[in-house]
Amino acid sequence: MSDNVIHPSHYADNCSLECIDVMRVAFGWKAVFWFCLCNAFKYMWRWKYKNGFEDLQKAKRYLDTARQEDWRLTDRRLNTLSELSELLETIEEEYENGAEAES
Repeated sequence: MSDNVIHPSHYADNCSLECIDVMRVAFGWKAVFWFCLCNAFKYMWRWKYKNGFEDLQKAKRYLDTARQEDWRLTDRRLNTLSELSELLETIEEEYENGAEAES
């Protein structure tokens, strides 16, 4: 069974390591932190027009991954992470309210 949020099948055939973990080794935690924030933003930007709720789940997953490094972050980075997290919560509420209205 494939999970497009936690462990997409299109990454599974390459090796037993998670891509994000190899990126952390290859590029460092700062690069991975910003990669995660940018990806979260991308999924939040497109969720209504591409994959719906699955994109919101992916955005949350990337924000959670970025948050794993928060003990190393400066205030500026924490502000960016907090702002994106708040935006995701707002979008999720909008999604839930829209789903309820359609029922």
